[in-house]
Formats: sequence, structure tokens, C-alpha cells
Amino acid sequence: MTAPGAPVLANSVPGEHAVAAATLAVPLTGADRASVLAAPLVAAAWACAVAAEARRGGTPVRTEPVVTADYAGITAEAAPGDHDALRRLADWFAAVAEHPLEEWEFGTVRRSFLSRTPSSARWSDAVRRALFGDRHRYGVGHDERVAHVTGCGPADVTAAARELLAARPAGPAPLVPRTVRVRLPAEGGAACHLLGTPGVSLGSDDKYALHVAWALLGGRDGMLDRRLRGEHALTYSLAAFSREFADGGYGACFAACAPGARDEVAERTGEVLRALERGAFPRSLVDSAKERLIIANHRSLRNGRSVTERLCGYEIAGTDPGGITQYARHVGGVTPEQVADVARRHIGGDQPGGDL
Repeated sequence: MTAPGAPVLANSVPGEHAVAAATLAVPLTGADRASVLAAPLVAAAWACAVAAEARRGGTPVRTEPVVTADYAGITAEAAPGDHDALRRLADWFAAVAEHPLEEWEFGTVRRSFLSRTPSSARWSDAVRRALFGDRHRYGVGHDERVAHVTGCGPADVTAAARELLAARPAGPAPLVPRTVRVRLPAEGGAACHLLGTPGVSLGSDDKYALHVAWALLGGRDGMLDRRLRGEHALTYSLAAFSREFADGGYGACFAACAPGARDEVAERTGEVLRALERGAFPRSLVDSAKERLIIANHRSLRNGRSVTERLCGYEIAGTDPGGITQYARHVGGVTPEQVADVARRHIGGDQPGGDL
């Protein structure tokens, strides 16, 4: 795994006429809470400063901040003919990474972040907080981050940048003790049922079968859609997915329904999960789920920015970055028996859970 504080650089290999991309990121592992909360502002400040540094050198590039649960950094893109310019990204970054923010720069950065952060992003906060705890960065929620950013000043962002760049010990891995079920208050006439389950880390071999399992559950004509909407007309909307990070991961199911239907939605969801772990699903659904995953992966690899940002995530997690080209092979080899096995171990309709 990359040492905390050490920047990681990834480049795409474009075709002759393609837009080239490079991503430079700093791990969030072991960073203090304030720096993790301020990471979007830090990344945005870096993006502005690097773009200005490149312009001063006569090489304009497009820069964007990038922040995930594991790292903060920037992605730079160059038009055809300027691909070689991105080789200088690390030098540009080194020249400006600890540059103090001016008041006007900070105001621009903060307004941009707040305008691009929809409150709808908060729906999974309760699940992640329950699974990973209040202290781990994976438990950081929308409201906490917005409150912190609103109270930040230029000096806070400069201090957070220095903290993220400093060498530091690795933080503790999160504990994922149990499945959680979250009942959200009804809003706009709809209630929400959330289910959060322990997942796996980015380097786990289980992730491929787990992706197929969640693809079986989610999407149009998925197992949850068939039971909750097709057979019983219980939900307005559904989502089901899994996420993997350097230290761990999680799965989540979201169902919006009429307030009086929430208990039945929870019951029917449990039935579907138990069917999944028994392997009680048609093989054709497995083939369809695998096909969707492979197509989505191929599409993502056609975008230079997507490639470089994923490469950084793999590098920071200590996982072979070349693995992104092997995704289709691994997913294609998943069997129905493996799907049922990971469902029993990581999703488990009968696992003990708590209501929040």
C-alpha cells in the first residue's frame, strides 16, 4: 500500500486523437478528521493552482478536483497534440501544493463545492455511519462535511493540505460488525427503507461474485424489482449496489415506498436476500447481470479520466492496477454457486441486524 502522504500519479495511454488524462492523488489514510472533511476544498484549490502554474509555463490544461473515500487529488486533461504536457503534472503540483490560499480564491473554491453537492447525496450516510463508525472516514456524511466546509477559512484549507501531504501512520481498518436496517422519516409522502451490509475491500477476490450478486438484486427486472414492484407494487424507486474501498466496503439497498408499506418492503426484501443465498434464481439472470457489468466496465475504460482515477485507487489500496483490464475475465467466470456463497457470507438475509 502507498505510504500515507505520498502522492500517486497515474496516466492514461490515449489513441492518436484522444484526450489524454493524468491523475495525481494523495491518500486519506491516517489523516485527521478535519483534513478528511476539508479534502474537497483542498482538491479544488490544488486544481486551480495547477491550472494556473501550467498556464504560466505556456501549457494550458483542463484540471478538475477528484475526491473519493480513499484519496484527494486532481485530474488533468490535455487535447490531442498536448499529451506530453501531462508528464509535467507532478512538477506543477510540487510547485503549488502548499501554496496558501488567498481569500478570493478560497471563496471561489467553497462556493463551487457547495453548489455541486446536492443534499440527495445524504441518503446513504446513515448506512455508512452505522457500518464504519463515526471515527472512520468512510462514515463521513453529507451534513457533517457541508457544516465543516461552511465554517472553514483559507487557513484551515492550507493546514489541511499540509496534513494530507505529510507522512503519517496508517489509520485503523474499520470494523464492520453487522447488517443494519435504517428507517428514514417520510418526506414528500414517501418513506425509505435502507439496508446496509458488510462488503469487501478493493483487493478482495470476492468482489467479482459480490458485484454479480448485487447486480442480480438491483436494476430493472432484478430480483428486488420483480418482487417489490412487479409482484406487489410496493415501491416507487429502488437501488441496490456494492462499493469497495482500500480498507473495506459495503452493500446497500434503497427502497422508496408509501409510509404504510415500509414494514412489508423490509419483509419482502429479506425474502429476496434469502432466495439469493439459497441460489434460488434463474441462471439466465446471472448471465444478464454479468453482461451488464462487463459492458459498463468496457465503457468506463474508454474514458481516460475514469481510467487514471481508478488506477490511483488501486495503487493506494495496494492492489495491482493492471487488474482493471482483467475485470471482464473475472466477472465472466463467476458461477451461480459463487454468487450464492458470497450472498451467504456478505449479504445474508438471515444475518442479525439492527434498526436505526
